[in-house]
Amino acid sequence: MVTPRSRRLRATAALLAIALLLPTACERGDAGPKPPGPRAGDTGGDQRYGAAPAPDEKVTYQPDVVFVGGGGGSVRGLSEDALTWRIDPGASGADQLARGKVMFLTGRAVGRVLDVRRDGADLAVTLGPVDVTQVIRDGTFTGDRPVSLERPTRFDAGTPFWAEYDAANGGTGGGVPEAVAAERRIAGFSVTPVCCADGVGARFSYDGGGVRIIGTATLLMKNPTAQFHLEIRGATVRRAELRIGGMAGLRIDISGATRTGQNINKRIPIPLDFSVPVGEILGVPFSITANQLIGVQTAFSAKDGNLRAAGEWSLGGSLGFGYANGTFGVTKPWNLTVRNSITDSIYGPSVGVSGVILHYQAAFRAGLGAFGFTAGLYATVTATVGLTVGSALGAPVALCRSTQLGLYLDYGVGYSLPAGLVKAINTFLELVNAGSIEAKAGIGRVDNVFNKLDIQPDVKVCRA
Repeated sequence: MVTPRSRRLRATAALLAIALLLPTACERGDAGPKPPGPRAGDTGGDQRYGAAPAPDEKVTYQPDVVFVGGGGGSVRGLSEDALTWRIDPGASGADQLARGKVMFLTGRAVGRVLDVRRDGADLAVTLGPVDVTQVIRDGTFTGDRPVSLERPTRFDAGTPFWAEYDAANGGTGGGVPEAVAAERRIAGFSVTPVCCADGVGARFSYDGGGVRIIGTATLLMKNPTAQFHLEIRGATVRRAELRIGGMAGLRIDISGATRTGQNINKRIPIPLDFSVPVGEILGVPFSITANQLIGVQTAFSAKDGNLRAAGEWSLGGSLGFGYANGTFGVTKPWNLTVRNSITDSIYGPSVGVSGVILHYQAAFRAGLGAFGFTAGLYATVTATVGLTVGSALGAPVALCRSTQLGLYLDYGVGYSLPAGLVKAINTFLELVNAGSIEAKAGIGRVDNVFNKLDIQPDVKVCRA
């Protein structure tokens, strides 16, 4: 016989069982938002705008992540500044977007929402960079095998306003399967980036204000590959590895001149991604992406200043890092040896001292996002080459030539942006009353790998 007392005991036992099960479900990662399931149209814009995420029980997302359905089919365009995605306001989840949330539409359209507003028939969503742990709370992601980087797809942002800034102060997103991008004009510079079968690099030139510059910078590679592992638990990175294989060398050539004694000091983040999709890992559409930054600073002390030089160094092995138990280890491809001495090649007859500093950066990222605003693992190699040739008036004593080569690695999990670039973007965002972005997020480290000054001839007057 079932009595009122036995009914109450059974109800109490059931409630206790549910209460005991709830923490276990959260620990398994069952809580948090889930990507929408696939539907017709999800893959229509995969190549151009990236693939949509898919649900997987082994991944837990952060509670403020908003999944917008439809994948690339919900994207109607990307603004010229490459910051604002124009999407279908009727897409599932679009009505939940708000400042401070994280939008996850595709592997490229993901980031912190800085602004959201109706614009005609579209919903305009301005995104900033986001740390991968602000997207994913729990999950372990491993590429099954090294991914070849020899045939990337290029995504071109055109010429956004932030594609050039003064270093002293700190399109449309279409995907085209090419390894060489077309030449583009950026604030007086002509830039042609290349990637990745024989290396990642750029040809560039500048002609303005009486200053002319032409050059190339290339991080040479042979059979380039990428492989990564990322483990996140409780929104904390427990283990991470990124390895870019096939490093072969560094090649620099540059020439510059002035007829007015003027100088420039510019940084040009090249607004183009070379990207290779890894495919969905536990439903997350990761990609390996390479992008670049060029910086040129001249130091001509006379109206007839000029300088030209070319050199090459060999590197071997791979670039990357490992992280576990709060400690970084780095893989350095640096048995740096000179193939062709750039100091020997320096030439520049002038009545004054002439100098040029070339700043070249190649960044490799495994994660989510676009145009450097990427959530995930990153490894960036930066080469700074300072070249100087003395006045021709001193040639009877000694024509002094010098090269200062610095090589740096910046790596981690999260993102890292140049301070000058962040300042330029935040100035614009303030004008449109949108939120601001931070220069860095996540965990990372910077290593000075190599720094050497070469002076010829090695005599007192040149060393001074």
